[in-house]
Amino acid sequence: MRIDPRLLPGGNGQLERVKDTRNKGVQQPAAGNVDHVSSGSAEDTVHLSSTHGDVQTLTAALAKVPEVRAERVAALRQQVHSGNYDPSSEKVAGAMIKEFSDRSGRS
Repeated sequence: MRIDPRLLPGGNGQLERVKDTRNKGVQQPAAGNVDHVSSGSAEDTVHLSSTHGDVQTLTAALAKVPEVRAERVAALRQQVHSGNYDPSSEKVAGAMIKEFSDRSGRS
């Protein structure tokens, strides 16, 4: 899973502005950084993007996808039991190397 660095706190300086306002009162942000600023109110406002909702929707959809492809496993199991399964050693070695390199890259 890859994390978009643009979504991390501090990526656009907002985290620092929030920390600065805790002890000093309300700090006016630079022009163009805030959708709506109310000068008569000392309330904090939060704007959440639709990205969070998209991530939740994708996470729920991914949870429904089975870890094991049961149909594929059943077909391969049938080939093995009937003696018709003869995998290519090159393909097996290539798949093993790819899996190892994918796991090494994630660490």
